[in-house]
Amino acid sequence: MFSRKSSFVLALAAGLLLAGCSNGPDTTTIANGGIVVNGDNVALHGTGGTEAFLGATGRLVIDGHDVAVDAKQQELLKQYYRSARAVREHGVATGKAGAAVAVQSLKNAATHVTGGDSEQADARLDAATQRIDQETSKICMDIQQIRVAQKGLASSLAAFQPFATIIDGDDDDCSKGS
Repeated sequence: MFSRKSSFVLALAAGLLLAGCSNGPDTTTIANGGIVVNGDNVALHGTGGTEAFLGATGRLVIDGHDVAVDAKQQELLKQYYRSARAVREHGVATGKAGAAVAVQSLKNAATHVTGGDSEQADARLDAATQRIDQETSKICMDIQQIRVAQKGLASSLAAFQPFATIIDGDDDDCSKGS
């Protein structure tokens, strides 16, 4: 079994691993930098160097200028914003779940070596692995929500055209698993 000191070292290593998984303490990039979530800010990088910022209230600022939107567009902008922020939150949760799998794998190996209860150790490892699948499924759903909002905005708001293909491709089926 692991000593208290070993458990602490493993937890510290997992924490350091998680800290290195983003571009800063609270920054996440999506779609190769097309979307950048930094704290409460969501920035979009479109074609031709066009930049936009989304607000939680459905505010859209493109290249420093507020863009007038109707109520439906505002709701789509809110959806886009919430979904981009959710990708970050679920990404962090996935990273934590991955670290938990790493720790559980080491514990599992130690259990097998020391002759402990292998079935129970395997069950804990399976449960930890399932947590990763659950979190990645949430990210898939978040990306689908961004795609839906992006399509709606691209078809109804001319100013949004530079950002119309940030999330490209067909709608993914998140029920497939990995």
